[in-house]
Amino acid sequence: MAEAALPKAARRAAESRWLLSLDDLARDDKLRERKNVGGKAARLAWLKKHGFQVPRTWVVPQKAFVAAIRQLSPACEPRSLLRAATGRAVYARAADARQEILQAPLPDGLEEELAALWRANEADAPWGFAVRSSATCEDGALVSMAGLAETVLGVRGADALANAVRAVWASIASGRALGYLATHGVRDVGMGVVIQPMVRAVAAGVMFTRKSRGAADERIVNAGVGLGSPVVDGVTTPDMLRVGAGGVILEQTIARKTRATVVGASGVEETAVERPDEPALSAAHVEALAAIADKLEKLEDVPWDVEFACEGERVWVVQARHVTGLGFPEGGDANTVWSSVNVGEALPGVATPFTWSVAGAYSDSGFRKAFGTLGCTVPKSAVLVGNVHGRFYLNLSEFMRIAAQVPWLDPRTLVDLGGGSGGDELATQVSEVSRRGFYARLPVTTTRLLKEQLRLDDHVARYEDEAERALRDHNTLDLAILPDEGLGRKFRDVQALLERTGDVMLTCASSALGTHIVLKGVLARVAKTHGADAERLAHDLTSGIRDLESARPAIGVMRIVHLARRDAGARVVLEQEGATMDALPEGPTKRALASFLELYGDRAVREAEISTPRWKEDPRPVFAMIRVALRGDARDVEPQLARAKAAADAEMQRLFRRLNFAEQTAVRHLVARAQKAARLRERMRTWVTRVLGMIRDVALDADRRLLRLVPDLARDWAALKAGSGPLAPEASSLASIHTVFFLTVDEVVQALRASRTDLGPLVRARRAELARDQARPDPPRTFIGAPPPVQLPPSGGAVLRGTAASSGVVEGNARVLLSASQMSELLPGEILVVHTTDVGWTPLFCIAAGVVTELGGPLSHAAVVARELAVPSVVNVDGVTRALKTGDRIRLDGDAGVIERL
Repeated sequence: MAEAALPKAARRAAESRWLLSLDDLARDDKLRERKNVGGKAARLAWLKKHGFQVPRTWVVPQKAFVAAIRQLSPACEPRSLLRAATGRAVYARAADARQEILQAPLPDGLEEELAALWRANEADAPWGFAVRSSATCEDGALVSMAGLAETVLGVRGADALANAVRAVWASIASGRALGYLATHGVRDVGMGVVIQPMVRAVAAGVMFTRKSRGAADERIVNAGVGLGSPVVDGVTTPDMLRVGAGGVILEQTIARKTRATVVGASGVEETAVERPDEPALSAAHVEALAAIADKLEKLEDVPWDVEFACEGERVWVVQARHVTGLGFPEGGDANTVWSSVNVGEALPGVATPFTWSVAGAYSDSGFRKAFGTLGCTVPKSAVLVGNVHGRFYLNLSEFMRIAAQVPWLDPRTLVDLGGGSGGDELATQVSEVSRRGFYARLPVTTTRLLKEQLRLDDHVARYEDEAERALRDHNTLDLAILPDEGLGRKFRDVQALLERTGDVMLTCASSALGTHIVLKGVLARVAKTHGADAERLAHDLTSGIRDLESARPAIGVMRIVHLARRDAGARVVLEQEGATMDALPEGPTKRALASFLELYGDRAVREAEISTPRWKEDPRPVFAMIRVALRGDARDVEPQLARAKAAADAEMQRLFRRLNFAEQTAVRHLVARAQKAARLRERMRTWVTRVLGMIRDVALDADRRLLRLVPDLARDWAALKAGSGPLAPEASSLASIHTVFFLTVDEVVQALRASRTDLGPLVRARRAELARDQARPDPPRTFIGAPPPVQLPPSGGAVLRGTAASSGVVEGNARVLLSASQMSELLPGEILVVHTTDVGWTPLFCIAAGVVTELGGPLSHAAVVARELAVPSVVNVDGVTRALKTGDRIRLDGDAGVIERL
């Protein structure tokens, strides 16, 4: 299909226009060079030239971007922004530049050409246009802008087209994008723009032509109904297929697709799907995708990432890129093992900039102190916590290189306890770590650790006295009377308390982990058990703690439920949607609920995210859990607690029949020590939550001051609450996040001290970045190098395997909940299936017949509370929320760590 190049005169004519058609680019090798039109447009022209079905496309070359930027201040130049990308002011500078670009006049003639394009194609593009980025550095050998640059869908009208072009240009001025490009050695960048009519897609998605680290002839396909954007961005759970040679489906997981994203009369919108359980793709679609993959790899023998849209039986290639363009998270390389398994339970999903500034510093400092206490040397340049698409990930390779200085800390054991994977890879990476420094410091380290453990009770008691005083003072203080600078000092005071809290909590957590490892080792020797059996026995012996802090909210909810069953007036109110405290009649139920919110009002689902409203501010999740519990028969929590204690005692007696007196004494002492350490660890986790709640209180007061100080922020906040403005499509997910949480703590304190009024552009840029991160799919819980561009189908067929967390076998219908807003859908006796849980979810454990989570290890919140409440549980089940649908009949085996679809 290669065609002769245009004559020079024709080429000059083509270069004199702003808008270029894909036919122009396909015919002219020079014109379609990446430096002229960007990587995406160049690749689309290449696809067109080689006979792939590509939608009609027009390209705004990067020279238009250069011409527009030339009219603005020098600070908007990409070269200037990239030079500042590693500095602390990059976000503020990028935000100012972004605002200027969004308001920039288009180069002479471009606006007229866009208007003419709309007029000429209005009848043929009823769904409008898709406007996408095409950066000059994009989709090269090292750099991909996937998910970092803007895409605008359903664009209608000449003015809207012009604004969409500006939005795509402005997306280069993002702190995250600039940092990413600078890390990969990019010193300058231009931005072309791709304009395509929206395809009237019956199905769409993304295909990865080679399974990561797997067979070369396997294709991984993610597909959904309607537009491809929700699948590409990870907004919805897609169908997942493994496709072999000739389009043979090797394995597939068909998601329940109740909603489809389409472009309607008012723009991009959702509509109900008539047959939600049917595959999105027909057999003909799958065969066509396999043929596309074969052809691409014959032309260039590399893995490809292909976005497609199906119109009738035709499969359009919307874009394609080499997978080699995926970048590594900062601080990692091709062999770095990253995991969200441990931190993802505490803080799943995308974190706000404010939470990143608090939790990132808190985590890094805490880990360094913990390793230092063990006698390990931590390099100053070590990156322990990474930002992967806005999510918290641990750099396990760096962690294990440091931990490997301790001879008896096996990476595989630590990874298993955390619920992660990649232990064998990590063991290989740390095999050559030197331990000479550790041995030299061992006498001092041992003495310090022994003193620390012997004084742990006193240490916690002294901390709690200090923290109780600080909490009382905080609750009695009217923050509004403080001057702005005084509020800034209050931030620093509470941050210092958080650091102190973290130090004590990590000491308790280290004690719990160390005691558990020793107990497991002793059991393996004296009881002749190994591996999973020793792990299960250790957990069974240490369950039944009774006064576990993290189980108390669940127990409190169930006690309210039992009171409500005997209080007819209160029950009528609580069984209704939208119940409130004011609507409850006076009586024991209302008093119990008020007491519950006083005791546990600083808890919430996803409570480590400081922007999340606490139960005392928004008790709707508590009312939802009570409403769910009232649907079923009375289920007293006390017998469950007693059953867990009795089971642990019985397991101890069975074990003691096989042990001599010395062995019994050692086991009894270690079990008591492990229970005590777990109790202290959960108490300190609760204090971390309380201190985060104090930080939130101060932040909300700062937010009120900033809205008064900066009129731009107040206007943006009002527009977002009203569902209007540039981020209207994302308003539902952003409207509950106060303005202050798009700033860092340092930025807030500085703004209060200096009365800064120039924060509007920075907050707008951060809002846009958060919206983009929220739209991206969650990366795998553990990956090596870079996260893959597609979600892989869960392996195992009808049997899914995870980590045994709480003993017991139960059968029931699955209830898959993807967010806390769905809590009220759970029915008593169903098996709760969720991505992860924190304390905010645990009251549902008393209602469900069993619990299954994707994240978590044997010492996670879900596992610890499930054992305390004697609820069968399996954690760390990869992809279970995608593999199972609500209503599936399943068997949960909490002893073997197995989920079986019946």
